[in-house]
Amino acid sequence: MGMISRRRFLKKAGIAIGAGVTSSLLPGSSGRSLAATKVSLALDFVILGRHAPFYVALQKGFWAERGLEVSISRGFGNVDTARRVGQKQVDFGFTDLPAVALLRAQGTPVVQVAMIYQNWPHTIFAKPEIRTPRDLEGRVFGTPPGTTGTQLMPAFAEAAGFDWSKVKVVNLDAATQNTALIGGKVDAISTFRFFVPFFRSRMPGVSLMAWSDYRWNMYSNGIVAHEEMLSQRGEVVRAFLEGALLGYKHAIANPEEAVAALLKHRPEVAADAAGAEQPFIKELAVSPDVVQRGLGYFTPSKVQFSFEMLYRYAELPRSVTAKQVVSEKFLPVVKP
Repeated sequence: MGMISRRRFLKKAGIAIGAGVTSSLLPGSSGRSLAATKVSLALDFVILGRHAPFYVALQKGFWAERGLEVSISRGFGNVDTARRVGQKQVDFGFTDLPAVALLRAQGTPVVQVAMIYQNWPHTIFAKPEIRTPRDLEGRVFGTPPGTTGTQLMPAFAEAAGFDWSKVKVVNLDAATQNTALIGGKVDAISTFRFFVPFFRSRMPGVSLMAWSDYRWNMYSNGIVAHEEMLSQRGEVVRAFLEGALLGYKHAIANPEEAVAALLKHRPEVAADAAGAEQPFIKELAVSPDVVQRGLGYFTPSKVQFSFEMLYRYAELPRSVTAKQVVSEKFLPVVKP
């Protein structure tokens, strides 16, 4: 499947194409412009360096060239973002597969249409003497209750080959779990690998164990749309995805430019922290399958693993199937 051209998108959308008209939609052009299609994107959390690729798509005009005017807003957690898409408060969401599947079980018609994070973003951060997941047995593990990562820790333990029942779990607030580990109140925590620079600067010798290094093949964050959007505005979905994936492609190849694009639109973001997160975007978004098939690709074996874990450990009803939750029908081919 090739990338949709801007001319083809405008033609199928019923927008007249005449001499000098198409060029007026390009960034920086002058003259009268046709009204662009306005769509909105909600992120998963507060805007950080990891979201820079979306601002590259804005800055480079990847969406504008395809007739879209995109607004981006922060999120308040994966479930909330998926719910906002399901309630048509926003057109697209950047959220994780577990949230989409579990809301689908509640009757919310949301579908994941591109898988950005090919590798699960969680990493275990632990005291230096804890070198493998098995070393967590008999130790104190701090975690915020109710989160997807917490809910799936027993499943990760099974994949990694240790006994979760032998780990002492204490509940922590998400805002304090990092300091709890640094201060020695707990022996280990699990959070996003974007925090690697933070811990290395504050906790010399910190032990790092990425879930994806221990036979954990679950999918995470991607782009989500409402089922009605797919059936009624498919060309808009395809155009949005192509612009977003081009943003990721450019950001991965040009991390400093990606940070500059983010800061231009969101100057409140800390530049140093944003820069430190850029290498991890490639780690999460690029896999051997993606190199071959393109960004956003769904590998069938990973989809199967993801749903089996949700069935067994997150109480997802088996009546909810991957075909209902995942669709690559509108996914263009954008190789990193």
